Amino acid sequence: MSGPEATRPLTGDSPYRSMEGASLALKRLALRTTLGVYAIAARNTLQRVLVSLSDVQGMGTIANDHLAEFLVTRLCREDRTFVDVGAHIGSIAAQVARRCPTVAIVAIEAMPDKAAHLARLYPGIVCHACAASDAEGEATFFVDTVQSGFSSLRQPGAHRLARTLAIQVPLRTLDSLLPPDGVDTVKIDVEGAELGVLRGAERLVATSRPTVMFESGPVAPDPAGEGKAELWQWLADRRYVVLVPNRVAHNGQGLSLEGFMESHLYPRRSTNYFAVAEERRLEIRDRARALLGI
Repeated sequence: MSGPEATRPLTGDSPYRSMEGASLALKRLALRTTLGVYAIAARNTLQRVLVSLSDVQGMGTIANDHLAEFLVTRLCREDRTFVDVGAHIGSIAAQVARRCPTVAIVAIEAMPDKAAHLARLYPGIVCHACAASDAEGEATFFVDTVQSGFSSLRQPGAHRLARTLAIQVPLRTLDSLLPPDGVDTVKIDVEGAELGVLRGAERLVATSRPTVMFESGPVAPDPAGEGKAELWQWLADRRYVVLVPNRVAHNGQGLSLEGFMESHLYPRRSTNYFAVAEERRLEIRDRARALLGI
């Protein structure tokens, strides 16, 4: 991938850091302690409740996204590996580390300052400062200087372009970073570049058959050509079922392609979905039931 001429390296002193706001800085501080990790989780729960009160139609989406976070931070089996692709400041990785002490955690984060912070905060986590995709090399990464969680390999739309900083980052595949076996759970949040991550994990998916939680936002034109239908089909071709979070602990064979596409329409069912290997469907259902006490 090639980027615009106005690209430059992003360091810990990059100007975008001062524009992210105090809330992100507070989150980073809170993640240093067990109490802080639980406080952030409680705050997120409260925020979702408050939002649901003002958006009745969106309550289903909010509930599913809350459940997705609950499950993905607890589902990984003991002594296996959890992979956090798009780790950002490490809020998910931190919860896994606190709740599942025997789980090995690998974090992948493209923004150098975020990756360096995560490595300092959790020396027990293996942290790769790169973007995950289906190719090796270097790529342009678009940093949202106002809301860095929206940063991505995908070039933003015109409405966000003015607040975007383009940088160059290493590009790696999961198959080059990880052994093919032992990976139990993968979380992917890369703002529309999820299919590229999966395409770079062919060997890992074929061997470990991990449960994958991935973000998939509203349907929109896709300049990278990685549409929702292609994502669903990639998973189906590898004998994975796609589930809305509130179906993980219950029976059902997963969303059809039509159901998956419809799920993105407003008011969408969820922002996050679980892909479960067909042969592990009952196992994951029962693990989710145990976690939820049902």
